[in-house]
Amino acid sequence: MSRRSEKVGNTLQKALSEIIRLNFDFKVLVSVTEVDISPDLSQAKVYLSVMSDQEIKDSVRNELENNKSNIKNSISDFIKLRMIPELVFILDETIEKAERIQRLIDQANISSLQE
Repeated sequence: MSRRSEKVGNTLQKALSEIIRLNFDFKVLVSVTEVDISPDLSQAKVYLSVMSDQEIKDSVRNELENNKSNIKNSISDFIKLRMIPELVFILDETIEKAERIQRLIDQANISSLQE
């Protein structure tokens, strides 16, 4: 990733976090964990962490997808770009996977202590 792409990605991450916080009333915690932007700045993959069950995660992602044009319009308040990148919202499962692995490790440790 080029330095410019990285800077634009970081700025977009902050902007999108603020836009989601101000414009959406989700009843769960929604965080923008990463924005991966293409080298030509035409597409941005927006990784979201949603602290809830799968049904609510999907509904949050769908609502953001359905409001993509409003979100793109709001981005111009935070960053000046010739062209606002196309946004692709992706659910980030990293935290859940880490918790699952930690539970398995804890269970293995308990089992070994009981033996």
